Amino acid sequence: MTKKVLLIIVEGQTEQIILEDYLDAHFANSTIRFDVQREDILTKWDAHKRIPNIKNSVVRVIQSYLEKYKFLANDLTAVVHITDADGCFIAPECVKVDERIEQNLFYTEDAILVKSDKRKEQIEQRNDMKAKNARILIANDHFSINRMKVPYQLFYFSTNLEHVLWNERNEIPTEKIQKADEFMDNLTCTIEEYLSTYLPVSSELSYREKIKKSWSFLMEGCHSLHRGTNVPLLFEMIKTDVK
Repeated sequence: MTKKVLLIIVEGQTEQIILEDYLDAHFANSTIRFDVQREDILTKWDAHKRIPNIKNSVVRVIQSYLEKYKFLANDLTAVVHITDADGCFIAPECVKVDERIEQNLFYTEDAILVKSDKRKEQIEQRNDMKAKNARILIANDHFSINRMKVPYQLFYFSTNLEHVLWNERNEIPTEKIQKADEFMDNLTCTIEEYLSTYLPVSSELSYREKIKKSWSFLMEGCHSLHRGTNVPLLFEMIKTDVK
């Protein structure tokens, strides 16, 4: 019997580096496939500089992958989508202008710092767009792909993957892959065990309650700038075959 495909949509290659080997080794009942976007589709404008329908955007990503690799919608057991929180749920007043920063954007524990008023406006728009799109996707537990109902779940790293792994919110992009490789080489426990220490909800809750509460937690105050993730629930989803 041909194994079903678990498709994991990620922003960058670092997510694949830290998750792929563990998932392949521990969840052999499914074929694990990563689709690296090299961008954040939750904040991507369309060709006409308009905000696209995020559900349609995700469907296009899934359909594009199926067409490229000659899969059918029926081959999918589920689609998992992992995004960085990027502080998107903070209040607009927590996006602050600080001309002293070296980068155009700098994340802190309670603010996003930018160099100009124009950049502040851009980040506020980005946050609003990403927060709205995340809420839409959180409420969406499946997509209809070629008339097939495919389970879907969105997960997050906060502030971002690098923040969770080695406590750096503002990593230099060109160093991410090397540092992810080094992190995995030096990890003394499983990646599931490591990430579980940053799950912001009780392990005693049901899977569905943990998903709901982990997202509710992220949306409060400045939590989307704090170190945390609900990606451990991805492992639980696979183990229990939650649909």
